[in-house]
Formats: sequence, structure tokens, C-alpha cells
Amino acid sequence: MFLITLPILFNQCAQVAQPPGGKKDSLAPVLLKSTPTNKQINFKGREIELFFNEYISVENLPQKVIVTPGTGNTFNYKIRPTSVYLKFNEPFKENTTYTVSFTDAIKDATERNPATNLKLVFSTGSQLDSLSISGKVTDLKTGNAVADALVGLYARRDTLNATKEKPIYYSKTDTSGNFAMENIRAGGYEILAFNDANNNFLFNQQTERIGFLKDSINLTGNISGIELQLFSQNTAPAKISRTESRQDSYGVTLDKGIENYQATFRRKEDSIPSSLASANQLKFFRNRATPDTIPVIITVTDSIGTTTELKQTLSFRGQSRRDRPEPFTVTPDPAQNEAVEKAFDWTLTFTKPVGRINKQFITILSDSTNTEPFDESKIQWSNGRSILTYPITSSARKDIRITLNDGAFMSVLEDSLKKTTLTYRILNAEDFGLLRGEIITDAPNYIVELVNEAGKVVSRVLNTKAYTFRNVKPGRYRLRLIIDRNKNGRWDTGNYQLKQEAEPIIYYPAIIQAKADFQLEGFDLEYSEKVNSK
Repeated sequence: MFLITLPILFNQCAQVAQPPGGKKDSLAPVLLKSTPTNKQINFKGREIELFFNEYISVENLPQKVIVTPGTGNTFNYKIRPTSVYLKFNEPFKENTTYTVSFTDAIKDATERNPATNLKLVFSTGSQLDSLSISGKVTDLKTGNAVADALVGLYARRDTLNATKEKPIYYSKTDTSGNFAMENIRAGGYEILAFNDANNNFLFNQQTERIGFLKDSINLTGNISGIELQLFSQNTAPAKISRTESRQDSYGVTLDKGIENYQATFRRKEDSIPSSLASANQLKFFRNRATPDTIPVIITVTDSIGTTTELKQTLSFRGQSRRDRPEPFTVTPDPAQNEAVEKAFDWTLTFTKPVGRINKQFITILSDSTNTEPFDESKIQWSNGRSILTYPITSSARKDIRITLNDGAFMSVLEDSLKKTTLTYRILNAEDFGLLRGEIITDAPNYIVELVNEAGKVVSRVLNTKAYTFRNVKPGRYRLRLIIDRNKNGRWDTGNYQLKQEAEPIIYYPAIIQAKADFQLEGFDLEYSEKVNSK
């Protein structure tokens, strides 16, 4: 397939205005006849003309007219009141079936109603290629259908590069993610899909998602039911897109999210604390007297394992009255007032690394009367001491109240967390639902996840054939199975250039409605590595 460009423009007719008054036109132009006729064989000309039942207007014809298979043959064009005329600059190839698609370029002159799915099929030989292929495109991470994705067929070869080569045949998905290509010549093809955001028919790995079949297709008959799942695979090295200098901190914002990092200071005595403030922002904290500039090497690793070394000089701003300190706050998980079991993991995420804890200012009460001990040795720290995880075991029957008084947590900049009180009620099983099912797979490692409407994973189990999710809050959920091929306990994306598929994600086909005091059973998910590796 090829996007035809325009070297020379003929004069165009003036636009036809709608006369005042009268009923609004809501109908698209209807094709009355064409040269060649649709599905004509033995066509030897270079000129194409389409005739319509009303006055028409044309929008971006050189950009929107698509000829498949791609030829590189450019054309000139004329717009007449009720017709469109194209004259190609080179002959069409012999014994080839062509499809000229006008997408939504042709509209009626008054209300601009587009003639959708307008295309002309003809052959320069004695027969029309008649094979077809169809299927569906979904988003791998969400399971949702992807509309307006480009699905392309490419000549089969080992060195295919969709970042530089346009497809021979193509289709766009509808609002349900379905696609279909017709009038295809028999042969071997590679098939892939991507959300062609800039409409250039080339895959941009930095901004576009892609899905592909690892093995090529030998098209000898019609094929249906092709499933393509789009995933992000930004393999470009991370770059620093912005920095923010303050008196006591220095922010480094990257152009992509990262999983982890390591900061190496040129001089050991210049080392200062740091943490990931968000998926794509690092913060360094000047917790003591240091030089105004500190060289550092930041080694970052993104979600697909790409490691990048970045050299940066931390430059701290001089003292200013307008430079107010950033607040030291915390986000708890579970959140305030959530129902919990008597034993649960309590997570606190701080906006700055914690320098020290004063445990005498931390109080844990069960049912407002019984004091539970706080054992600092049980704390697990992560992200540069900015995330704390602590196992709470309580004798409470009704609720647990945790009070963090002033001074309980001090940041590396010696500012105190303000007094915070968190109350959790002990869950009543009757207020929640239960979900059971079975995993049918020959994959040795997999993850079962229950995801709420906000896309947050609320429960997960590993390698469990008969799973049970207890204490499920009333609400709507998606259930998914992740095939964990590299055994790292998480989903990993793929790499088109290496023909490495993303780890499969299989969704239960329906939304699950969980209710209070209700058991839901029979939610089974099935996946076969043997079948899907063929």
C-alpha cells in the first residue's frame, strides 16, 4: 500500500455553497459510475474518474487517496462539480489487482457529509485477486478494542523494517477493533498493526503501540479470526527533558517512565539522598552543606529493560525568600477509612526520603483501648527510604486507629510530617464478595489479577490453578491472566525489531459485577503455550 503524493495541481472548481433555507442535507454523495468500472479486468489506462449524484467537495485528496498494492505512482487530479478525475504519471503494473481507496476525502458540497468506504477495485490482468484476511485489534494491557489502528501486510522477508517500509496492503480498524482486507494476491506476508498517529504508514516505536504475529502468513485461501494485540515498546534511550533547581532539592524529569535507577557521584563526599518522585521524575535532596554544583551519573532502567547512562550536574539555587520548602506529606495504603483484615501490610509513601523515625510518637490502637507495639525492625524500605512497608497484626474487632504525631517521621531535610490519624475498620465478610475460578494452562509460570474500574490491581496470585479472591468490594472488575515467561512476577512488553512478543495477557470476556455477601464461581481462564506457539 502506498500513500499517493501530488506533484502538480490542476485548477480546481470553486466550492458550491448551500442555498439559504430548505432541509439540511444529511446524505453522503452516491457513486453513480466510474472509469474503470468497479472490479473491471484488463484495464490498461492511466486515468480514473468517479461520477456522483450531487455536487461534491474534496479534502486533502493527495494525502487521503491510498493505492494498494503500493506502486510509487503519483497522479494529477481535477475536481469537477460532480466528479473526480485522476491521471497517473506511470502505467500500472501488469497482471495486478489494484484497490484505490478514497477514505473520507470526498464529501457533499453543502454539509460535508463524507462518502465513507469509497473504493475502486480493478485489475490490469485477466482476473481479480480475490483473497481476504480479517480479524480484530485490541490493546494488550486493557483488553479493549482499538479503533482506527492500521493493519498492514508486508512482503515476507527476514529484514522487514516497518519503521521505514510501508505495507503493501492495509486496512483500518472500525470502532469495534475489527479489520478486513480484500482483493489480496496469494503469497507469503508479514502482518502487523499499530496506531498510526501521524498517518504516515510507518511505525514510530517511541510514540506508537504495535502488535504482530511472530510467524508469517502463507495466504492461499481466505483467513479470518486474526488477533493482534497492541503494546508499547519504546526502546529509545531515556533522555532528560526538564530539570528544576531549588535551594534544597533538584528535580530531573525524563521523557519516559523508568523502573529503577542508580546515582553515582563523582566524589563520595558529594553523595546526597534521592528517590523516584514519580515514574519519570527523580529528585535529589541537599540535606547538608555541599558545593553549589554536584556532578552525578544516573543509570536508569525502563520497563523493557533498556539501561541508559545519563550525565548530569546538580545545580542548587541560592537562598531566596520566594523559595518555600516543599511540604513533607504521606500517602497511606490502604487509604483512610478502608476496611482491612486483622493482619495486613501497611504502606506509607512519602514525598521525601525519611531520615529518621521517632517510634514513641507512633500509636497503634485496637478498638480504641488496646495499644499494639510498633517494631521498627519489621520495616521494609524501598525507593531511597521514601516507601515504607510494615506488617500490622491486630486483635481488633471493630477498628484500628494509627496516630502519627508531629515528629514521628522526619525527612532527610529535617522537616516533620504533620500529625496524621488513620482509622481502618475491621472488615465484615458480609460486606464483601468472593470470586473463584480455575486457570487452565500448560504455562509453568503465570499471574492471575483482579483489576478495578480505575485499572488498579486489587488482588493477585501466582501460579495458582484454583484461585480464590476473598473480600472483594462491591463493584465492577476485569479478570486477567498474565503468562509470566521470564518468571519475574510481572508483565513484560515485547520488541518488534527482535520479533520478541510481549507476554500474553488473557482477559475474561465479560465485566464482573461483584456484590456484597455474594459468591461468584466459575470464572475460568484458559491459555495453551503449545497452541499459541504454532
